[in-house]
Amino acid sequence: MAPEYAMRGYLTDKADVYSFGIVALEIVSGKSNTSHRTKEDTALVLKEKGTLLELVDPQLGQDYNKEEVITMINVALLCSSVSAAVRPAMSSVVSMLEGNAVHATDEKKIEQMRRHFQVINEQEISETRTLSMDVPWTAASTSAGDLYPVSLDSDYLKGRD
Repeated sequence: MAPEYAMRGYLTDKADVYSFGIVALEIVSGKSNTSHRTKEDTALVLKEKGTLLELVDPQLGQDYNKEEVITMINVALLCSSVSAAVRPAMSSVVSMLEGNAVHATDEKKIEQMRRHFQVINEQEISETRTLSMDVPWTAASTSAGDLYPVSLDSDYLKGRD
C-alpha cells in the first residue's frame, strides 16, 4: 500500500507505481514484503554498499542476467520511493525496463527513504508501548463492522430470514 494512502488516506496516481516497485522487489528477492520487517530497507542498504546482487533470490543461483536484474532493482527502488512526486509514471517505468530511458536514483532519494523507514519504526515502537499500556483489547475491537456500520433495517438482512 502506498505510503500516502496508508498514512493520510490520499490515493494518488502514483500508488500503482509504488505497488509495482514493491512487487518487483519481492519477485527479485524471492521474499514477501510482509514476511519480515527490518529496521532499514534492505535494498537501499545494499544499493549504498554497491552490492545489489545480494538481494537476488539465492534459488536462482547464477542463472540470471546481472545487468537486467540491476536495472529491475533500480527501477523498483525508484518506483517504491516514499514520495509520490519522486516516483516515475508507468510509461517511464516501461521505457526504463525496455532500456530506452535511464533514470538513476540519487543519494537524496535514498536518504529520504532511510528517514521514512526510521520514522515508521519509531512510530511502531511507540504504538506498541501505547497499546500495551491501554486497557486490554481484542481483534474484535477493530473489526470491519466498525468501519462499515450495519443497518439492521436493511432489505438484505430482512431477506435472509
